[in-house]
This record gives sequence, C-alpha cells and structure tokens, in this order.
Amino acid sequence: MTISSRTAGDRAELLAIQYLQKHEYEIMETNFVASKRGEIDIIAKKDGITVFFEVKYRSGDIYGSAVETFTRTKKHRFLFAVRWYCMKHSLKEWRYRVDFIAIQKMATSHRLTHFKNIDMT
Repeated sequence: MTISSRTAGDRAELLAIQYLQKHEYEIMETNFVASKRGEIDIIAKKDGITVFFEVKYRSGDIYGSAVETFTRTKKHRFLFAVRWYCMKHSLKEWRYRVDFIAIQKMATSHRLTHFKNIDMT
C-alpha cells in the first residue's frame, strides 16, 4: 500500500508542529491559502514575532533532498502568500520572518532541519 503525497505531507506538518510546540512556538494557523497563488503550511508566533513556515518532506532523495525542494519558484509563491496574509492582518514587515523546515525520512526515523529567517530571493 502506497501512502499518498498529501498524507505524507500531513504527517510531515504534524512532525513540524510537534517540533515547534516543543520549542515554545504558539501555532496560530495551518494551511493558509492565498487564492490559487500560494499557501503557508504553518503560521506560528514566538517572542512577539510571527513566523511563516514552509515544510517540505522527502521519503528518499531520488528526486532531491527536502532541502533542495524549496526552489525559487516555490519561494515566490510562498512570499506571495506571506504578503497576502500580512495585508489581510495588517502585519508590519519587521514583525515577521520566514522559516523553512525540511524533513527527510531516514531508515528508522526522520531528520528535521529548521532554517530560520531564510532569504526569499
């Protein structure tokens, strides 16, 4: 039986949420959709800063690692969603940051890597 990519993605987001809660992030929202042009996987808050998370999961590296999947095009769509959210909630630019969580399946576990304040260019 094959696990669908949506199910694997949901599990990866759950792993990311558990990691974030363990590190004292307050989860505000998940799967925020900004029209058809972009989505934010997790929106959280820590120390008064709103943090937008993109979560990528890979069960193998045949198509590249989880880290490699956050391409320029995907960053552009993600940034559109972040700006949409900020406009909708009147959030100032200096009050947020963008982080990326890569989850790579290993033989018996997962490797989660948290990249903070990533460059969106």
